[in-house]
Amino acid sequence: MATIDGEEAMFETLDPVPSEIATAISDGLNAFNESAEIKREAFAIVWRENGGIIAGITASVCFSVLFIGNLWVAKSLRLSGIGTKLMAAAEEEGRRRAAVAACVDTLSTQAPDFYPKLGYVEFGRVSGHAGGRPVDRIWFRKEFSAAA
Repeated sequence: MATIDGEEAMFETLDPVPSEIATAISDGLNAFNESAEIKREAFAIVWRENGGIIAGITASVCFSVLFIGNLWVAKSLRLSGIGTKLMAAAEEEGRRRAAVAACVDTLSTQAPDFYPKLGYVEFGRVSGHAGGRPVDRIWFRKEFSAAA
């Protein structure tokens, strides 16, 4: 139970979040969105080597926007161009699914210089702290040209 505005409420805080709870919340929101004809098409692109995944990207297209979820490249392969190739592949898949723009976020401790090199423009930033040091969360957007 939690107290909100001086009244007890039936809220429960869960930490860590059990997977079935995360799924129930996500499924509920997805059902609502589908009833409002807001469709989300999720996909992933992976690079496999010797049976293992060494790089990958998760993304989705919703209301004509490609949302990049996570981009990961094995440490030994970073700065090799794989991340750029994965972004290009995700953008191509997004366009195939009728996306007219893309959106991605990153932390100032991760890859804030990577996305502008690919034509992304910053449109939002929230500053915070992690481990006693300042960290920003940064959002980027890229408009797709009609000819691409």
